[in-house]
Amino acid sequence: MTAETGTANTLPLWFKIPEQLHEVDLYGSPASRIQRSYENVSVLMEGADVAEQIHVVYLQEQMLSQLLANGAVFVGHCLARSEADPAKLTAAQFSILVQPANLSARRPLHALAGALKQPGMRREVGFADYPAGEALVVGEEVEVTLPTTLTGKPVENTHRVRQVQIVLPFPGNQRLAIVGVSSETLADWKHFVTMLDGIARSISFTDPAEPSIGDLLAGL
Repeated sequence: MTAETGTANTLPLWFKIPEQLHEVDLYGSPASRIQRSYENVSVLMEGADVAEQIHVVYLQEQMLSQLLANGAVFVGHCLARSEADPAKLTAAQFSILVQPANLSARRPLHALAGALKQPGMRREVGFADYPAGEALVVGEEVEVTLPTTLTGKPVENTHRVRQVQIVLPFPGNQRLAIVGVSSETLADWKHFVTMLDGIARSISFTDPAEPSIGDLLAGL
């Protein structure tokens, strides 16, 4: 897939998405997007009443508006039966954001890592190597209190939400590609992180269909 900016322009960003994800149409008609979301939710939440299903769609739309404001070029949901407990639903949200940056330090990712480390926060910051280059990996776990359950039942509950972001600088260090996942279904967390790692490994800032310098030299 090629990342789009929301206009007629495209970004120099290519990536592959696992088939388990239901991609959200960021640039199409909101009515069509909501209809598709409801169709997916109604299949996976078969047996739940309509109000519960609509509430899940509403939560997805709320989160989508926040992601778009933060430069989302891809959003996908994984909503399925839990591998750890098939009697339960598991849910995770995946996203790819593109944000402007001005990374002028000699080791820009290390400078960014230092800024993200804050005392008292349950946040882990590290580094990893990907085909697109060195990446900053940020993971944290927060407690969230909601007045309802995921399906809209009016029961106040506090639960943990985990999220991981893999940050890759564009060539020139003027933009960042941020690949992330968040979920409160901790029993399936390892599966979600594996999917996230696969997406990050597919990230490319040059068109994979175009021959590289190495490919051209190999043909001499």
